[in-house]
Amino acid sequence: MRSIPTDLLRTFVTIIDVKGYTRAGDRLGKTQPTISAQIKRLQDLLGVQLFSRDVKEAGGVYLSEEGEVVASYARRILLLNDEMMLRISRRDKRGKLRLGIPSDYADHFMPKLMAGLTDEQAGFTFEVVCDLSHVLLKGLRDGQFDIVVAMTNDGPAENPFMTWREKLAWVSGPAPEEGFGDPLRIVSFPEGCIYRRSMMSALQRSGRSFELVYSSPSQSCLETAIANGFGISVLAERVISDKVEKPGPEAGLPRLDDAVVGIYVNERARPATRSFAARFADMFVEHVGAA
Repeated sequence: MRSIPTDLLRTFVTIIDVKGYTRAGDRLGKTQPTISAQIKRLQDLLGVQLFSRDVKEAGGVYLSEEGEVVASYARRILLLNDEMMLRISRRDKRGKLRLGIPSDYADHFMPKLMAGLTDEQAGFTFEVVCDLSHVLLKGLRDGQFDIVVAMTNDGPAENPFMTWREKLAWVSGPAPEEGFGDPLRIVSFPEGCIYRRSMMSALQRSGRSFELVYSSPSQSCLETAIANGFGISVLAERVISDKVEKPGPEAGLPRLDDAVVGIYVNERARPATRSFAARFADMFVEHVGAA
């Protein structure tokens, strides 16, 4: 099966539209011999005569029966070709935005943030990856992301675009009358999670014994386990759902340090990505403040 170059089809259609080889050459920026050579090549590839007589001398173009068929297909092929190139060029201009964000933040904030996008910002194509903050920050350094939302313990990571402090809180199911027991049954995100580190550090500082009884990367799974009394955990206050409760001071749980949340942008990001990051930061702060 032969493939027909689109530049030959475009030359053929242009000749028809402007009614002549010379005028087609003027429109396409090609010489008349080049136009003639392209039509000859097209006819050789197709094995048909496209014009019924010598259009170079006729002052007009007269398609053969086969030429009519080819012209119909050529216009459809060129329409699809041009539509594809326009769509690709628009996407390339705005770009594919690779966003890394912790899963609990994605579940809680992304629906609100995406709903606030303008038409221009929605022109980006998005690839959203949810993972632990330290994995996302490494991915950013390795060039895998354009923008990352990540949480850290002792201050922001390198070169933050914007940061804020996030208050952490203990969460549990209905508090048992006899208290949470000793050792404490702990439900947690996997190793490397900031919530987990903050929780373990607080318990170790207070000398409280504990055992890890359930681990999952899914906040929904954790909240289900917590709500059913399987154990207690720590989450950012702003992402706590009504499935769980915050124990009161009578529970005797140790104080938790705040976490630092930051938005980080790839140092090689294009201006369009940085512009989006600025709007993304504005929306995030608005919704974090309103959460």
